Amino acid sequence: RDVGVAHFRIADGLHELLTVDELAAVLKVSPSWVYEHTRTRRRAARLPYIKIGKYIRFDPQAVRSFLARQSRSTDSPIR
Repeated sequence: RDVGVAHFRIADGLHELLTVDELAAVLKVSPSWVYEHTRTRRRAARLPYIKIGKYIRFDPQAVRSFLARQSRSTDSPIR
């Protein structure tokens, strides 16, 4: 069953989800940056989230995968 943007199956077991403030602290960004990146129109740049009623939560594993996809190779020249 799809919930929000993230694919989260209850059968996998519940594990701790992060709030906007907790994710912002982990990433060392502002909460507004986190909110902005859940709303971006570019799906590839959108943080994966789970919507529970009016609340937004983040699966740490999904965020790690997102960050891995977003990381850039150190072999590419800086412009």
